[in-house]
Amino acid sequence: MNKGFTLIELITVLVILGVISIFVVPSLSGSEAFSVTSARDTGLSVARQVQLRAMQQETPSSACNALYVAASRMGGSSNSACGFGETRSDAVDLSESQVRISPAQTIYFDLLGRPVNSVGGRLCTSERCEFTFSQGNSEARICLNSEGYFHACS
Repeated sequence: MNKGFTLIELITVLVILGVISIFVVPSLSGSEAFSVTSARDTGLSVARQVQLRAMQQETPSSACNALYVAASRMGGSSNSACGFGETRSDAVDLSESQVRISPAQTIYFDLLGRPVNSVGGRLCTSERCEFTFSQGNSEARICLNSEGYFHACS
């Protein structure tokens, strides 16, 4: 007689643990920390998407290819003249939540994806640029270095 677990039993246990962890982790870390981290991760994805779109354009530093950061929004241009549809994946709108982003600024990108200002001057050269997502006492940050690398700060 063989003793041990079958592959189906092991997979079933892993699926059950995964489902339980989805509900337990937010309650252990507090919903505030979870929503700030979630907003930061969404903002990170959006920032990379805007950067990639700018790198694929002939004139990357146009206003339509810039990353706009405001207190409750991060993403591509909301100008209708840019031709983006109603359903967009390159912006995160936090106006319905308590999470806020700072500092408010506009970042353009050159063809290599490096951050520049509206006239092409390099940004984030002396030290990295940071965007802070905050709610109450919880805080999460996105960093951007001079070569255009977005990452979650520690």
